[in-house]
Amino acid sequence: MDKKKELEELHRNMIKEIQDFAIILLDKDGTILSWNMGAEKIKGYKEHEILDQNFNIFYLPQDRQDRLPDKLLQLASKEGRAKHIGRRVRKDGTTFWGSILITALHNEKQEVIGFTKLTRELRGNETE
Repeated sequence: MDKKKELEELHRNMIKEIQDFAIILLDKDGTILSWNMGAEKIKGYKEHEILDQNFNIFYLPQDRQDRLPDKLLQLASKEGRAKHIGRRVRKDGTTFWGSILITALHNEKQEVIGFTKLTRELRGNETE
């Protein structure tokens, strides 16, 4: 295997195997394209269950009604990133406090082509 392929595999495995952070790749509309072990651990979904779903599934009904997920994508598109702390929903319907960071991904023309979404479950008195 050449060095470039080794580095690509190492990079994929680095992201996939992180367990303390959910690392999710989204398309421009918020559809989930990839998922790591941390996302499975925190959110409760296996990768095959969640791919092609919209990430708004992790938000409370009131947040979806208020279009918070869409507003966060719009902010990330405009500012490069969006941060938020709030209640999130797991597969089993339970909720948790999560700190999220959505980062816009760009092509060579600087057009937004997708997003990364990092989520960390907050416990105790954590606020950052």
